[in-house]
Amino acid sequence: MIAEKAMPHWAEFVQKCPVLFVILFLVALTRLADGQVVDPVLSRSLYTDDVAVVDLSGTKWESIHPSAPFCPWLVVFYNDGCGHCRAMAPSYRELAAGLDSAPEDDVLRMVTAAAVNCAVQLSTCREQEINYVPKFFLFMPSNCAAGAKGSCDAGKMKEFVIRSSIKALGLFRLEVQGIIKENMHVDGSMMQRCVGMRRSLQAEKRARRGGESSSTDPFVETRQLYATDIAGAFFLTMWNEVSLVGLDSAGPLGAVKCFLRIVEAALPGLGADALLEAVAEIENGTRFSVESWQEAVLAARIPYYGAPNEVQWRTCKGSSPSYRGFPCGMWLLYHSITVNVDAGGDTSPLEAIQEYVRYFFSCEECRQHFLEFNFTRDGDPVLQLWRAHNNVNARLAPVKEGADPLVPKRQFPDAEICGTCRNSLGAFDESEVAVFLRKWYEWDLSAVSTSTDESGNPSYFFRPGRPMPFYKDPKQRHRDKVRRSLLPLYVFLAVFVTVAVLNAGIFALVEEE
Repeated sequence: MIAEKAMPHWAEFVQKCPVLFVILFLVALTRLADGQVVDPVLSRSLYTDDVAVVDLSGTKWESIHPSAPFCPWLVVFYNDGCGHCRAMAPSYRELAAGLDSAPEDDVLRMVTAAAVNCAVQLSTCREQEINYVPKFFLFMPSNCAAGAKGSCDAGKMKEFVIRSSIKALGLFRLEVQGIIKENMHVDGSMMQRCVGMRRSLQAEKRARRGGESSSTDPFVETRQLYATDIAGAFFLTMWNEVSLVGLDSAGPLGAVKCFLRIVEAALPGLGADALLEAVAEIENGTRFSVESWQEAVLAARIPYYGAPNEVQWRTCKGSSPSYRGFPCGMWLLYHSITVNVDAGGDTSPLEAIQEYVRYFFSCEECRQHFLEFNFTRDGDPVLQLWRAHNNVNARLAPVKEGADPLVPKRQFPDAEICGTCRNSLGAFDESEVAVFLRKWYEWDLSAVSTSTDESGNPSYFFRPGRPMPFYKDPKQRHRDKVRRSLLPLYVFLAVFVTVAVLNAGIFALVEEE
């Protein structure tokens, strides 16, 4: 009898402590999913709808699948806000979809295609030293040399950077095939094992997607300019791109300091002043870490709308989450800087922006294009950036891959936005354009215009011909607009253990009575 009281039957436990039992059950389910595979429905991914591409949070292979350390993996590291990453995604989908149909004796049949979003999985991308995106790696077991006898043993994975362009699929496939044949032992059993793993992971993703609900609301482009989009872009570039690169050397540290200074001068209220204090601490010897920097970004109370890994867009909203968003927001941020910064200052805003792009814009192709702009100190920075942006829109207008089919690239401003910006021949009147841009992007904290969104929450935006409004009370704005991340796991577990011990004690007392 004493043993029964000391170790009560589970049926009695469930009956008397149902809440604790439910908590235990939910935690067990949570831990079952604690691997390196990401649920694409719950996390931002360019490959949410592509069962053939496995979304990963990391490269701890033994946590992905028992066979993962024995098989070759083709992994693209990308940023879901990178235009070039979006443009190459269809080619990667095509490659991944063709792996199952590869000939029986083709080593590509062993490969699993995967993807890591560096905008979300920062620690993984820093471990891999990803300094530009998209970047392709082929991972293979290191002790599985070609010509070896017997099966491979799990060990540290070797990695190879794929140099061929994914747009040239034939050459890309040949490079991957050549690396596998040269570095890995392949036999029938190994082929079956790797194919079985890939199909198992794809089935899991298909099952996750089965419960996904899709909105049937028609998409309508927003032609108003929301201040929260500018703040959202500033938040994400600080949260993601600075964290990815780090501030461990003089070049990036100087670039971010100069950029924050012009943001502070041009756009007060965005939180650049608080981040400059964090930069000063690093200059004075405080070691940079992703955790401490992101804490500083959160503490800066940047007035974006949404949550750290789910910034919500209005002006820059696309017809799908994989369209527009961050790239559009960065252009709004840059235009707002050129309009509102003191033109007579010591630092040219365009030079500061280009230097920031040089170190922190992770999209390699986008960075190279932006650095090619020949901005001058003599010209009007507002018009120079406007011309550059319209040149980009003209270059990208014919490109369909990664482009939003419902929001075409257009020359800005169009007649709907500014009826006086073109002359009788249809060409831009730059004097009128300059006037319009200075009104459109004017930053004014004292003038606030509010409306409500579809959920009844206040929205903040500014319209053509009116000064840009902003929040009068930044603290209230932050409470209204920013949803914090979920409770950290270690805090949750500490609370859970405390509740469990107390509940067990109460249960024991009840049993004694």
